[in-house]
Amino acid sequence: MTSTAPLVARLAEDEQHSATELVEVLHHCNAVRASADYRMIQAASLIHDEREQEYLARIAAGVGTGEATTLAELEQLAQRAAAGADPRAQYGPTGLDHAVAEVGAALTVAPARARELIEAGNVMRHHLPFTGATLASGRIDVARLLIAVRRVAFCSTETLHLIDTDLAEAIDTREPMSLTRFQAMVDKIIAQIDPSALQRRRERVDADRNVSLRPDRHTPGQSRISGALPAEKAAAVDARLTSMAASVHPGDPRTLEQRRADALVALAEGITTLACRCEACTTHQADAELDTPAESGAPAPVPETEPTADLEAESDTDTGESAIAEDTPAPVPDTTPRPTFHIVVNLSTLLGHDNDPAMLDGHGVIDADTARQLLSEARRTYVRTDLSTSPQAIARYAPSKKVADLVRAGELCCSFPGCNNRVWHTDLDHSVPHGDGGPTHPRNLKPLCRFHHRLKTFGIGWRDYQDPMGTVFFQSPTGHTYLGNAFTGRDLFTSLTTTAHPPDHPARQRIDTLRADRTAAARRADKRATDRWNKDNPPPF
Repeated sequence: MTSTAPLVARLAEDEQHSATELVEVLHHCNAVRASADYRMIQAASLIHDEREQEYLARIAAGVGTGEATTLAELEQLAQRAAAGADPRAQYGPTGLDHAVAEVGAALTVAPARARELIEAGNVMRHHLPFTGATLASGRIDVARLLIAVRRVAFCSTETLHLIDTDLAEAIDTREPMSLTRFQAMVDKIIAQIDPSALQRRRERVDADRNVSLRPDRHTPGQSRISGALPAEKAAAVDARLTSMAASVHPGDPRTLEQRRADALVALAEGITTLACRCEACTTHQADAELDTPAESGAPAPVPETEPTADLEAESDTDTGESAIAEDTPAPVPDTTPRPTFHIVVNLSTLLGHDNDPAMLDGHGVIDADTARQLLSEARRTYVRTDLSTSPQAIARYAPSKKVADLVRAGELCCSFPGCNNRVWHTDLDHSVPHGDGGPTHPRNLKPLCRFHHRLKTFGIGWRDYQDPMGTVFFQSPTGHTYLGNAFTGRDLFTSLTTTAHPPDHPARQRIDTLRADRTAAARRADKRATDRWNKDNPPPF
């Protein structure tokens, strides 16, 4: 084994680097790691190739020599296969089993992870070679490659080449993007080339739904819940837990995560509301328990009350019978919190004119049929790109609901580089601060999660810029510039993109200025000609 001391000594030089230089080290390490991951995944796949060949050689040796060559025994093997038995079981573990064990031991990973890497390598080498090349060059990392591999699992083999070329082109022509944006970009390309793949994926995830509860291996006395649900079902459960968690008073001492956990337990017990634990509610509950008679073998005394008059109400039937008000309890208002989740979809898709995919906030792209089903009884808001904002609306700080919906529909998540926070849970930030005269207009608004909003507003050294077309750049304290929204909702929904330049676009301003100058010059020349004529022809004419 070689000594690592020289390497450690060289790496210790990083302690002398400035933050600007260390950011370059991060970029370099990220690219080197991506290239190494490409080589690792390729090696895992090649190991599988060799082990599979050896396995097939063992089978050929067993079937092609000796007593197993008789026609009767070959027919017996065929009958066993037709009955559901594996005629190859007698030859031991398959080549994939051997490769999984070998890769797992070499990388010290679980068999499931080793199998994932082997399968990813096979898809990368034979179906997505151009996309794999973007991993080798450091344009993407292994997490994004695995997203692409999983997404194309339900695509037909005939379409994989087109998907691979389009995806590789999109990766090479766009800046790096967050996982949420990358996943949406992959899904859009698949929907354009192989639309039926989304439906096949929907059928598979519905069949694979499950929920499991098991003890936590790391924390005694604690259990973990895991499961797999279709995106729209998971969104409904998530929205229900969030709405129940938000229904308590602000003084409730529990965190949001704790309230969501308590809401799940309450739903399991058949309770649709979450009891508040603020001081006022707990005191009131304690007082009520003190006023309640203790359970015992003797019946609780009934307090004496004065007789009450029977109140009659009109009967719903004409039988002459009357309803007694005291026997009919008053309707209890429904206080169950209403779950809310957000879906962006083209109106043409909603009306059935096309089957373009929709975007379910926080869960990704869903197929058109699922979107139409979810929106059949939902409250809808129609987003228009030609909003005419009044001077009063532009001058105030808080955007209107129509403006906010347009901004969020045009994005997929927080616009800070790499952030995946849901767009409908973000703040709308003024790129040019409102206090500095920045208008409350879609071209000056972008979604930022609370963490990055505070960092941008109060952090030292961070700067941001938003061009008239909605592209958002961030400059770090070290001077490095990053594109925050390399793929947006405007790429996913082309109807959100306007072909006309905004009125204050620099190119339009330039042409308008030249036109105004020419018009003013013509008017001045005309006025001079008129003045000369009037001077040469004084009245009366």
